[in-house]
Amino acid sequence: MKTDIETIYQCLPSFAQQLALEWRGRDLQKNRYGPLFQRCLQAALARRAFTKGQLDDYRAMLLAAHLKHARHAPFWAEKFSLHAVNPDASDPFAELAKLPVLTKDEVRQNLARIANPLIDRRDLLRSHTGGSTGSGLVFHETREAEAQRWAIWWRYRLELGISQETVCAHFGGRCLIPLTRAKPPFWRTSQATRQIIFSTQHLRRETVGSYVREIEAKEVKWIHGYPSGISLMATWMLEQGIPPPAGLSVITTGSENLTPQVRQRIQQVLGAPVYQHYGMAESVANFSETKDGRMWVDEDFAAAEFVPGVAGHQIVGTNWHNPAFPLFRYAPGDTCEIAEASPAAGAARQVTSIHGREQDFIQLKNGSMVGAAALSLVFADSPQVVEAQFLQKEAGQVEIRVVKGSAFGPEDEEAMKKQLTRRFGVLCDYQIVYAERLPRTASGKLRLVISGPPASSA
Repeated sequence: MKTDIETIYQCLPSFAQQLALEWRGRDLQKNRYGPLFQRCLQAALARRAFTKGQLDDYRAMLLAAHLKHARHAPFWAEKFSLHAVNPDASDPFAELAKLPVLTKDEVRQNLARIANPLIDRRDLLRSHTGGSTGSGLVFHETREAEAQRWAIWWRYRLELGISQETVCAHFGGRCLIPLTRAKPPFWRTSQATRQIIFSTQHLRRETVGSYVREIEAKEVKWIHGYPSGISLMATWMLEQGIPPPAGLSVITTGSENLTPQVRQRIQQVLGAPVYQHYGMAESVANFSETKDGRMWVDEDFAAAEFVPGVAGHQIVGTNWHNPAFPLFRYAPGDTCEIAEASPAAGAARQVTSIHGREQDFIQLKNGSMVGAAALSLVFADSPQVVEAQFLQKEAGQVEIRVVKGSAFGPEDEEAMKKQLTRRFGVLCDYQIVYAERLPRTASGKLRLVISGPPASSA
């Protein structure tokens, strides 16, 4: 059985883990943020000055090229023929509109046929996404596609006053600290990427003080991460009357929905403004919140669409920066609310709220909480998991319901168990139960985490 890098890391002693993280940080700084990224970032910043006409021409140029690249992939050649899509037509958006919405399940079943055979896979980067319904997706992208995505994310940060030299306290879902550790430090430092990476798995009433002291000692001005992890810290701080760390000036969140209530709690306790960002590895849509608290569609990054539905507008998009794995009118599984078009807004559209990406938790035996965004990563390397759901009735015990894909095999179950062990250790007993269908809410949504009596699957 193949041993992955994360498994090797978990077996290393603490000093070796720190060395490994520093090496990884230098590698990221060199490859992710090299000359290609810098060119993409400068171009992204320059596009802020585009007129509506220039933006329209730019979007049409990218979409037209993307359609022409995609016709070499068997899946899209078949789709284009079936729906009379002409990649050489003068209006690429009219051709795009002919295609039906593409689901994640359809993508998962056609990975090889969607990939562009003209692009050498050895030159590509492997990417994956967990997904808010527990359904993972593994695909490849070009180095430029990765650079374009990070350029848009850093444009958003720069406009909030955050530079690449700003030290970041990061609260995500990575398992960098052994679950058995009982005393600080509950974090690792990456000098190359200017990050202090905190373990949300060790964040409890008894440990929160050490987190705040470290943030203050390192004079951190910027916190970034899952709202669930940051709000947990704020909750424990509020309960114990711990003041905000001095010098903190901005907080950004991603991967989970930032509700008004959670935003208010974080701002109240940590004393800094909180901004939300929406993006994903598939790069089919991107929304960035500005300093005035409004979230705008990054129209120059992807062809985002909003399809009206019962539970808001379904987010659908086209990833015109990745010819290696073209996605047209792809639905990542999230919905949102959008504002009515305003003439003053020009070509940009405003998103007022995002649904899905919930902040539910699983509670471990020692009181630690694991949020939905971190739990979704359990299935990132198990593409044959169609849907999944965590059901918890009491702390330290959970049932995991899984809907298997047609090619689901022992390796998929082993990959799940490996990720569960990293996140739970001996602090949570779990049972995997396979089901034909998972329960939905009244609005038809699938929740990744349910605490309390499980809903009927009827």
